[in-house]
Amino acid sequence: MIDESIRPRLGIIGGLGPLASADFYFKLTRMTEALRDNEHVPSVILSVPQLPDRTEAIIAGHDGPLAPLQAAVSTLNALEVACIAMPCNTAHHWYGQLAANSRAEIIHIGDAVVAEIRRNLNRGCVANLATRGTLVSGFYQDRISAAGFDLCLPANAEFQERVDNAIALVKAGSIADAATETERALHLAQLAGADATLLGCTELSVVAASLNDTNGLIVIDSNAALARACLTRLGYGVQEARGLPTVSRLPEQDRLPWQRAS
Repeated sequence: MIDESIRPRLGIIGGLGPLASADFYFKLTRMTEALRDNEHVPSVILSVPQLPDRTEAIIAGHDGPLAPLQAAVSTLNALEVACIAMPCNTAHHWYGQLAANSRAEIIHIGDAVVAEIRRNLNRGCVANLATRGTLVSGFYQDRISAAGFDLCLPANAEFQERVDNAIALVKAGSIADAATETERALHLAQLAGADATLLGCTELSVVAASLNDTNGLIVIDSNAALARACLTRLGYGVQEARGLPTVSRLPEQDRLPWQRAS
């Protein structure tokens, strides 16, 4: 039995991937209206990077990740958390099965994102930068359309290639290169008519604060949206706070030349 003095209110299924869950917790902390430690959300992160690849499972048509995801949910329920967050968009393919067997509410990242889109856009076309697994799952298409927004699906094959590259680069720790690939995908989405774009993979959320060139395009960060939804559901005040930039990417003309010490 857990000591009541340390009981968490929020359970986080992390490690999918690790940088994405670290980014989520950072944004959860930065977005909390708090002046001291004990005003933040008591939380526990269960990091499970050993889970099978979610996109591979969806594309192949099997449920390999489901059992370990259910075990993670069960573990967090045993701690009697009030809510569970999964900072992994693709894992929400199995949301129905997970939520059906969870005492704690599992906050759906798709619902959080739609609320964030409504905060930023009255009408228009939204492009989703997501894994191929999330796109096949279709839960974003369903929710965004039901909310009255149009979907922008760039026909240029380069768009998804750039998205895939950016996700892989974040997983490998190459954040600056991932930001560059993400910017290129955003540009292609805008050319295809997007009014807003969704960073619909939490790996891409990692580079959100490092994006320099978005040309006025509205960019929705799924990790930030999920953090806002968790704080609201648990009754915490929310403040606007972008994530800490992970890399400094000054334009070439603004960079000082390196000099050897004399």
